[in-house]
Amino acid sequence: MGVKWTEEQQQVIDLRDHNILVSAAAGSGKTAVLVERIIARLTRDANPVDVDHMLIVTYTEAAAAEMKERIGAAIEKELEEDPSSEHLKRQSALIHTAKITTIHSFCLSVIREYFHTIDLDPGFRIAEEGELKLLKQDVMKELLEAKYEEGNEDFLRFVETFATGREDLQVEEIISRLYEFAGSYPDPEEWLDDCARMYEESGEKAIYIEKVMEYIRRTVADMQMLMEKADQICMEPDGPYMYGDMLEADQKVLRKLFAAKSYEEMYEALKEKPAWKTLSRKKDDAVDPTKREQVRAYRDTWKKLIDDIRNNYFFQPPSEMEADRKICIPVMHELVSLVKEYQRVLAAKKAEKNLIDFRDMEQFALQILTRKENGKRVPSEVAKEYQNTFEEVMIDEYQDSNLIQEAILTSVSRISRGENNLFMVGDVKQSIYRFRLSRPELFMEKFNTYSLTDGGNRRIDLHKNFRSRAEVLDAVNFIFRQIMTEELGRITYDENAALYVGASYPESEKNETEILLLDTKSEEEDTGLSVRSGSQTAKELEVRLIAQRIGELMESQQIVDKETGMLRPVRYQDIVILTRSPAGWTDTVTRILQEEGLPVLAESADGYFETLEIGWMMDYLRVLDNFRQDIPLVAVLKSPFGRMTNEELAQIRELNAEVPFYQNVLETADPEKKTDLPAGILKKVRDVFGWLFYFRERIPYTAIHDLLWEIMKKTGYRDYIAAMPGGKGRRANLDMLITRAKAFEATSYKGLYHFVRYIDQLKKYNVDFGEAGLYDEQTDAVRLMSIHKSKGLEFPVVIVTGMGKRFNIQDTTASVVIHPDLGLGIDAIDLERRTKSPTLLKKVIQNEIGLENLGEELRVLYVALTRAKEKLILTGTVPHAADKLEACQLEQENSQKETLDFTKLARATSYYDWILPAAVRKTEEVPIELKVIGVDTLVEGEVDKEAADYLEKEVFLEKIEAEEHPMAVTDERFRAKIEEAFSYRYPYQGEDQLKMKYTVSELKKYAAASEEEDGEILIPEEEIVPILPNFMKEEEEVKGATKGTAYHKVMELLDFSKIYTMDLLRENIENLKNEGYLDAGTAGCIQKKEIMEFLNTNVGKRMQNAARAKTLYREQPFVLGVDAKEFYPDQKKGEMVLIQGIIDVFWIEEDGIVVLDYKTDRVKTGKELADRYASQLKLYGEALERIYNHGSERTLRVKERLLYSFRLSAVIPV
Repeated sequence: MGVKWTEEQQQVIDLRDHNILVSAAAGSGKTAVLVERIIARLTRDANPVDVDHMLIVTYTEAAAAEMKERIGAAIEKELEEDPSSEHLKRQSALIHTAKITTIHSFCLSVIREYFHTIDLDPGFRIAEEGELKLLKQDVMKELLEAKYEEGNEDFLRFVETFATGREDLQVEEIISRLYEFAGSYPDPEEWLDDCARMYEESGEKAIYIEKVMEYIRRTVADMQMLMEKADQICMEPDGPYMYGDMLEADQKVLRKLFAAKSYEEMYEALKEKPAWKTLSRKKDDAVDPTKREQVRAYRDTWKKLIDDIRNNYFFQPPSEMEADRKICIPVMHELVSLVKEYQRVLAAKKAEKNLIDFRDMEQFALQILTRKENGKRVPSEVAKEYQNTFEEVMIDEYQDSNLIQEAILTSVSRISRGENNLFMVGDVKQSIYRFRLSRPELFMEKFNTYSLTDGGNRRIDLHKNFRSRAEVLDAVNFIFRQIMTEELGRITYDENAALYVGASYPESEKNETEILLLDTKSEEEDTGLSVRSGSQTAKELEVRLIAQRIGELMESQQIVDKETGMLRPVRYQDIVILTRSPAGWTDTVTRILQEEGLPVLAESADGYFETLEIGWMMDYLRVLDNFRQDIPLVAVLKSPFGRMTNEELAQIRELNAEVPFYQNVLETADPEKKTDLPAGILKKVRDVFGWLFYFRERIPYTAIHDLLWEIMKKTGYRDYIAAMPGGKGRRANLDMLITRAKAFEATSYKGLYHFVRYIDQLKKYNVDFGEAGLYDEQTDAVRLMSIHKSKGLEFPVVIVTGMGKRFNIQDTTASVVIHPDLGLGIDAIDLERRTKSPTLLKKVIQNEIGLENLGEELRVLYVALTRAKEKLILTGTVPHAADKLEACQLEQENSQKETLDFTKLARATSYYDWILPAAVRKTEEVPIELKVIGVDTLVEGEVDKEAADYLEKEVFLEKIEAEEHPMAVTDERFRAKIEEAFSYRYPYQGEDQLKMKYTVSELKKYAAASEEEDGEILIPEEEIVPILPNFMKEEEEVKGATKGTAYHKVMELLDFSKIYTMDLLRENIENLKNEGYLDAGTAGCIQKKEIMEFLNTNVGKRMQNAARAKTLYREQPFVLGVDAKEFYPDQKKGEMVLIQGIIDVFWIEEDGIVVLDYKTDRVKTGKELADRYASQLKLYGEALERIYNHGSERTLRVKERLLYSFRLSAVIPV
């Protein structure tokens, strides 16, 4: 019996001679339908085509291979039924050469066949990713050096505008990003010119002004609705009627904005901050307090929206914005010129080395397949050949195409000659590759223009989902009907977009979608509750919740077996945990699930370079290449290659403190040099360098991969690593490094130095390989993967985690922002005035990117939720979760719209900001369970489990004692030993919770807390601060912590060997600021008069004398061991507590050490300061005496402990 297709699926299979767009919802069986259409075209049509006369483009190589395999199997099946068919036999042979491929593979085949049309050397090879990074870096350095040599004024002003500090890293980054972005366009240089032209547009017709107006109109519409809702609540019998006057006043304030028709008019309406009327304080018991609170919340919302509009779009007068725009014009032209030149130089370098990359594949294929005619691209003669060959061009995952791919595939279709043979399938709701420059608007343009019923361009919607239970689909539909709108997700989630049940499942219980909110109470700090192993971060608590929920699922959840179709208990391999990004989650999830005894499979997508074994190996190669590198050298000596301790390294350092560390090591390694170091240290160092010298001789004539293998085998490193915990995986990582070395050797770069650079570039640009995998798909373990990795897959039970985590908004806060339609957003920097302000265009682009990012996050959420077949669970941490839910309920009670307001959607900072307002509207029919879980409940669960384990042990012991258990011990010799073992209690229980390391600052707080416990807490009087006119203040007052940091920094950097005047001091502080040691904010805190007063004191002069004698020491770190009884009197063991701190300054005089600490505290008397810091100064003195009297013939004592108060301008002995 054949497959029963739905009416829409059958239409997709049968429709011919049309351009077809198939909008295929999640789980709608699009791949099966696609294969069936191809088979129908090959075998059942009146004029069947050959398989090599179809172009089928998929998104990944894996998808292409699967498609080819499915089509091949379908052809073989047809052949079994009709073995005499010559046509089918030919298809079976042709399938192996059929154009079922990715876009890049197709482009490569075009280039290989028609290279001569663009004068490309046919011997080209595809650049390896790491090699390409090195080449780009080298070209960039050469380009910028050449520009500096030219000394062009425009270039130098451009660099001064964009460079930060003393490096060009930001300039390089901007050029690289623009180059990559431009590559996704058919005409990169044309797009770059458009970016520059954007700054030449002004007035109401400018595209970015139109964007501002469009955004404000949408926001204003939402504000009007909010005001109407507030007005309705006030007019209700128990509504806050006393707010009526306030609402009327607010409406007057905003009426001018509502009426504004142009940008200038809006500026006039908002140039002054609105004078909001104070809310009435009148009390009336008849007024419902929740309604009063709701009106307040609405008002806060529209006030915040007005503030945001003012700050983003009307932050300065239009005339100043116009001036800023003009400042940017020459800068933009210079930037575009640099990107074009970089593009040309890089292309020349690649041609010289006969390399092409993925960008070139698309650009070269486009050059071959199209030509410019009257400013438009038309198919070339080569494209016409392909048009004659391909009966149909099929594009899978069309929502992830970009403009250049669209141009290439359109050129080989027959659209240009008026025939319809383009078939596109995808789902814009699953377009989640914006970071790869995909353009979902291409899909939407056709979605909105293709007809559902007639015409040459047809759209077919596949609604039915053959993956999930009704409970899952009902929950997904309920949430997305409210949150996915055209303004944000690019599509309205209506009946055409919703998912309809297509799969049949036997009835079972507990399949409702769960939304779990872990209430972390505080927004600021991680919860510090003890759950088994000390304090837990919010993320760890969430993973504990997931582990607990998995344990419960394993006990009670039933799912349908794929093979038998019958219900069975869930297995670990049926469960997947999805995260937005594996970074930060993989280690936590793996560790905690394993602690809870749950098997977990998380093949990391990154982390390869961070593993110990690779880190040590790369440091060894760095030292092998160049001994004169202290940090890699220390790493090698401490690693399994050297196995040296910190104490041994310190002894080497002490040989000669005046020279670099590597010099001491090289002298130690030299057997000719005499040294007093212990024999053990000499042996370790000389063993390491014996091998290093041996391998260094082999470098010139040994391939890198062979060199790596020799190092690992001859030093025993590979065996050592294999013996470590997780040794099998670690050894696989080393083998992968050898594989990378072989790949490197195929590049145009050679030698150890370039291999180290090559790996560093891969690490820098996050080209990570993931740790080597050792598990197969049959392993019975919980899966952990990113949402992006899960696309196209399905799982019986899906747990989506991190729903409360804030979205990543990094690309909206960058100094330069890029948008496909609006170009480049930069700051206007006036080099003469040394001022910087964002341009209006930058603000508009930031807002557009923010909205597009939110749209992408919405689609990512849709992908995550539609992976579930039978059970969907969402988890996330939410501070004050119950309050947040109550606020959502209040807000939604008064909403008449099915969708959430645009402003509500657009201001979301996490997935729960969308999900919770939608979920609180649920009725009993909606299969969603919303549950708030307190951290204390989670802890109780842990405690209950521990109690159960304890009880089980006690019962076990009782049974043994009563000799009712098979393991009962009747031999008295063993009974006592077993009882002793089972009843053992760790004698120092609780001491592992004691804090055994303090900073000096923590000690101060500890002492203050002790004082508060011992006596009454006195409320200090407010300090009377004299009011000074502005001209008498040197600078504005700043917060104490900022001021303290500023003064300490100056005192650390000031050259005390000089004699200062006020002018010289000002000049010194200005120099420190210009050289980047002080930022403008810090420098602005410093009152030079106070510094001069200190320098003129007796102590200041003593410090100057010590500086000239080279006995002045500043910012001296120390670690001091103190008997734990000083902190914990009940401590029996007399353990050591470590005190860590930094001494501001001390100096050595003939008769002893003087230690001084600077203070900027607000105090009235010196005694108050001395009492506050006496214990701190005592510790400093003790630390210095231990340092200077350890192993020294001369005894040095601390003779004075001093404080200097900048507020009191006084030296205070302690």
